[in-house]
Amino acid sequence: MLPRRRVLIAGQGEWLEAMARTFLEDGAIIALMGTAPADLERVLDALGGEQSDRFGQVVGEGCFETLVARLGRLDVLVCMPPQAMAGQSLEACLVAQVAGPGALLKAACARMLRHGGRLLAVAPPLPSQPSSSLSSQLSSQLSSQEHHGTAMAQAALSELIQRLASRAPDKVRANLLCPEGSRPDAVAECARFLAGGAGRSLNGQVLHLSD
Repeated sequence: MLPRRRVLIAGQGEWLEAMARTFLEDGAIIALMGTAPADLERVLDALGGEQSDRFGQVVGEGCFETLVARLGRLDVLVCMPPQAMAGQSLEACLVAQVAGPGALLKAACARMLRHGGRLLAVAPPLPSQPSSSLSSQLSSQLSSQEHHGTAMAQAALSELIQRLASRAPDKVRANLLCPEGSRPDAVAECARFLAGGAGRSLNGQVLHLSD
């Protein structure tokens, strides 16, 4: 019998839940890294509560090391940065969507260099442009700065993934998913494909998904 894959999933809300369900259905042991206690608790409750094959911790100092220690081995990392919030500054957006995820991806890559693994980043989707009839109501929420910031985050994550993919191509596979209107469950299915045997030939790729 093949050993069960050990998967660390970082994200929030419905994206975290969809990704967790998909890998649990695949027989993996999953550790969840959530952004807020209430959100993480809700996701774990929806999955049937914390058990030996599913557990989590809120992002904080030492969180990554603690979760990997509980997993025992890290085979797959799925990192899903949050979408830009209305009115968020460009600096805050890049910190949340690039700096934090980048540090996590690098730490996971270092853990995988000896035995191999898969790094999967899910880029934050670009905010939808408001229709002309709604533009006056939503202009304060969806500004050109938010679009610019998210586009910069996607570009930065793409560059990082390609660097990680070239670091140890015989050991670590690193790819980036860019969902443009895709549902969380559809993105999770693609992540499962890339984490499985069928995805071994893809490395350093930026895949744009759309429903």
